Amino acid sequence: MTSNLPVIFTLYISLVGGVIATRRCRFYQTALSLLVFSSIFASFLHHTKDLTGTLVYGSLLAFLPAYLFYMEYERPPLKPSEDESSVGDVILGGLLIVLIVFLFRKAGAGWCLSLVMGYWPLYVFIVIAYRGSRKAFYYAKAPFVFLSLGALLEELGLQKWLIPFVAVYLVLFALWLKFDLPELTRELRIT
Repeated sequence: MTSNLPVIFTLYISLVGGVIATRRCRFYQTALSLLVFSSIFASFLHHTKDLTGTLVYGSLLAFLPAYLFYMEYERPPLKPSEDESSVGDVILGGLLIVLIVFLFRKAGAGWCLSLVMGYWPLYVFIVIAYRGSRKAFYYAKAPFVFLSLGALLEELGLQKWLIPFVAVYLVLFALWLKFDLPELTRELRIT
């Protein structure tokens, strides 16, 4: 339990911060992005057992998926043309994802942590490919929640002190799906 103290502190501070942010702005996406960050960060912290290394590298690696989850949709100025993407881009993107997952697995990270690190390039490719679709932009964010929570549970296991965090995390995700997602995916109409 004492070896998990920095992990516990990180998770519950972010949980309190997320609940406060949700109460202030009535927007669940802010709290969820904070929880995605803290889950990935805590997974790195438990995996490496080195606070300094995790602060330097883990925080940067955890920030990217959390920021991509937090990002808001902006309509592209031009219609996408059919010849902008090629098969080579898709193959190169797929190889990048496989390489990232392989490198994390080779370093001893769990499958979920490796997949969440490999998912962000896929998310970027989805956003670029479907840049005219608000629904694709927001629905593609759901795997960040599942993979970050999976990485946390894979690294720590379902321990007694982790159950309240997981429960609040899942409740916030359900509230995001119920209230924020329909509002965010609705196409804006100019009258």
